[in-house]
Amino acid sequence: MNGKLTNQPLAELIREIASKELSGALRLEHEQVKTAVYFERGRIVFAATNLRTLRLGVYLKKSGVISEKEFANLKTPGADLSLAASLCASGKLSQKSYDTLLNTLVSDVLRVALLWTEGTWELDERARLDQTAKVTLEPASLLKEAAQRLPLAFVSLRFRNSTETISRKTAGASANDLLPNEGFILSRLDEPLALEELVAVSGLRDLDAYRVIYGLALSGLVEREYWQNAFRTGPAKKDTPKKTPSPTATETAQPVQTDRWAEVKGDDALGEFLERLRAASNFYEVMDVAPKADADEIKEAYYALARRYHPDRFHLKSGTRLHTQISSAFARITQAYETLTDANARSIYNQTLARTQQLAGSHGSKGKTAQHPEDLEFDHKNAAGDQQQAETIFRQGLDLLKQGQVNAAATRLAAVSKSHPQNAKFRAYFGRALAANEQTRRLAENEMQAAVKLEPRSSLYRIMLAELYVELKFLRRAQTELDRAIDINPKNSDAIALLRKLEKLRKVEAKERG
Repeated sequence: MNGKLTNQPLAELIREIASKELSGALRLEHEQVKTAVYFERGRIVFAATNLRTLRLGVYLKKSGVISEKEFANLKTPGADLSLAASLCASGKLSQKSYDTLLNTLVSDVLRVALLWTEGTWELDERARLDQTAKVTLEPASLLKEAAQRLPLAFVSLRFRNSTETISRKTAGASANDLLPNEGFILSRLDEPLALEELVAVSGLRDLDAYRVIYGLALSGLVEREYWQNAFRTGPAKKDTPKKTPSPTATETAQPVQTDRWAEVKGDDALGEFLERLRAASNFYEVMDVAPKADADEIKEAYYALARRYHPDRFHLKSGTRLHTQISSAFARITQAYETLTDANARSIYNQTLARTQQLAGSHGSKGKTAQHPEDLEFDHKNAAGDQQQAETIFRQGLDLLKQGQVNAAATRLAAVSKSHPQNAKFRAYFGRALAANEQTRRLAENEMQAAVKLEPRSSLYRIMLAELYVELKFLRRAQTELDRAIDINPKNSDAIALLRKLEKLRKVEAKERG
């Protein structure tokens, strides 16, 4: 089995070999440098390279165990191990010192090879290490470190599907020595999220978020739905979607074409509809109408879409991922319809869209147009300062939210929520921003619940959570939060008004059922 490091970098090869418990020698070549990494049942037991600065003899000489003359007599890496074994037998080198030197050497060899983005690899499953010397290396920290040092553009190419699921691994991985960004992203994975959703709530630039998520996935702290696998052999793991066979090394030289709509086979129109909604960059593309379409044309388009794709038509699939995708897509259609059929809202939206296109052009953007130009201007690093600076950014986010600029607001509120995760106010209003966008609405509950846990005696945050539950039609949960809010403040007018609204909704539901 062989391939190119451009398609399968060493970090991913190590992860896959470990997950499939393969044995053998993984030989890498980059320019004139050659490296071999030996595995036994998925565990790294040794690594060697032809770089003279990364030979055991060099480390023995630096530590003062051998002389310059003894070092000069070493001709091959294999001789390094033979010499070290004899030094241990003579008592000149203790076993503990030897083990430490060997672990350091192997780690350093891997650190160099993990940064190669060009070159070739070959796995020989029949090869075994002749020497008895073996390391006890846990590569998780090395893989995470490599992700932080690899080029951002290369890391971004490791993610081919923005809707793939990212979930937190419940056991088997250590979460020690996390960087702040790593810890923050892990804290957002109370439940599995789509990659694009996790990036949206990270408070980071997309490329920076990809780098952090890639490192967490390589080190085993999170699980990815899709990996670009190199090997067909080995026990089945959760590395690839159930209905998509693992690509071969040759196949992965091209973008992996995963079956994103496997559940809608037999209904090509539905699959095309979901794909079209995913690719739509503005409300006109969502509705599939021209920017100059009048209100009647937009209404006609809405009703045509409702007849075919309203979530109620797919009630038999309720609770499935497909139904969630359809509901999310139609919520986006509803938002577009309500905006474009309201003259004032449409005028404001058109102005925002025009300004965004101008800014995108001035930034040299050739990709999909962003809906909110403020996103292009915000420096995420500004949110990492003190409380006063965070309050300023929070107020900016709140003002943007009031103006209906949801994405720009969410960017700022995510940043301050990340830098001050114990601030209930930041978490609550970040949740409100997420709730205003149909693509991230289901993430809002996590933030609002966090705010309630931080300040359980706040009736305001409980009311905000109850409002979200009403929007999601979780009426029992809304009732629970309102009851608690009223217990805290019996005269809270907002809680009383929402309670009345809740009672009316229940009556309507009862009538529809009756």
